[in-house]
Amino acid sequence: MRERGLHNENGRIKWISVPCNFCGLYGGKLIHREGQYKMWKCPSCDFIYLNPRPDSNSLRSYYQSYLPEDELGIERWREMMTRVFSRAADFIEEKHLKGRILDVGTGYGHFLLEMERRGWEALGLEISGTGVEFARKRLGVNILAKTLEESRLPDNHFDAITAFYLIEHLDDPMAFLRECHRVLKPGGLILLRYPHTTPIKDFLGFLGIPNSLYDAPYHLNDFSPKTIEKFLDKAGFTRFQSFIGGYTLPGHFPSRVVSRLFGSISQGFFLLSGNRFLFPGVSKTATGRK
Repeated sequence: MRERGLHNENGRIKWISVPCNFCGLYGGKLIHREGQYKMWKCPSCDFIYLNPRPDSNSLRSYYQSYLPEDELGIERWREMMTRVFSRAADFIEEKHLKGRILDVGTGYGHFLLEMERRGWEALGLEISGTGVEFARKRLGVNILAKTLEESRLPDNHFDAITAFYLIEHLDDPMAFLRECHRVLKPGGLILLRYPHTTPIKDFLGFLGIPNSLYDAPYHLNDFSPKTIEKFLDKAGFTRFQSFIGGYTLPGHFPSRVVSRLFGSISQGFFLLSGNRFLFPGVSKTATGRK
């Protein structure tokens, strides 16, 4: 049986077994299942990851049809991300004068356009043909149809790097972060936006409510504020910050209501706690410096 949109060039999925990406250990504690898919927690570093998983060729083929192609779907995507993009752009400009920014996994390029309007020299990387075509032809932004590792960008080149809802999809997030560190200028800023799914899975599991919130097998990792900072530290970054950073507004009305409700509550708790309490289960933004 072929998975939803998931295949490699010969139509068959190749499954591979992997160790923890942070510390290299195999095995651990099985914490959740989504059908046949298993999420494991490393006993050494607490990193949560999917194992076994499709190989990178199968996943890359899938991402060619990952983004919506219709006008309504693209507009809903833009509306969903606008608040998060705006909060991220404001944060970056509080920390940096204008300069060069790289957005990895840029989708349709809307964040690139926002940063260009603010006076930044912006470059995007995206492997989805749909996203690349829209970004080039409709928005006119600068984008390469490559991964970060394939791009071979120069050392110490960018003042800031962003990646929105990307790192949970990567088969080697540590290699990605080290490459980000290489191409950032000294003092440069990295900003990552990521889902934090496990606390919700734990709660719904306790209630006996089935769900597929990990979106397996496409989300390969689930980060927490603790583990994302461990990764950033190991990759060479310093001066970490984690915050709520706004919330998305999905097109589906019930999801939109839930997102707005919990996004507002989590932001409220964060502010009332003096920017210390990060509400479990909601998406978060993490930053670090080279």
